[in-house]
Amino acid sequence: TAALYFEDCKVPVANLLGEENHGFLGIMQNFNRERLMLAAMAVAFSQVCHDDALAWARERETFGKPLLTRQVIRHKLVDMAQAIGATRAYLEAIAWKVQQGQWPIAEVCMLKNQATQCLELCAKEAVQILGGAGYIHGAKVERIYRETKVLSIGGGAEEIMKELAARQLGV
Repeated sequence: TAALYFEDCKVPVANLLGEENHGFLGIMQNFNRERLMLAAMAVAFSQVCHDDALAWARERETFGKPLLTRQVIRHKLVDMAQAIGATRAYLEAIAWKVQQGQWPIAEVCMLKNQATQCLELCAKEAVQILGGAGYIHGAKVERIYRETKVLSIGGGAEEIMKELAARQLGV
């Protein structure tokens, strides 16, 4: 069987990556770095969505007035800015802990979920604000909108992140 094959297989010492019998730990530590990186990417993409939507709302006119004069548009932009600010602060707090040599696994998992949820909100709202221009292939927000699921799933899907966080928190 495959399990027997791998049990009998020995890796030459010269080919070992890291310490013997600590491979799983290495993989898990890499996942945590990946999750932190994905969270940072999500925050950056969220900001791009907000910036593009704001610029569009200032330039685009509907019924003789800039789109930004519409209350619903201003509220969408505020919701985006609020989510980005909170998520960026969370990212900075976790990044500081990592710089201090800590790896708060539960918080990294929750941050990744928070950041990708923020991105999904910002990308959706940016496309909505830009209307047809936001859905045209090649528009920044259109491309980011398509990338939201890649970031959400990469490094562990939302449900996996919740389960890992729950275990770490003893829930």
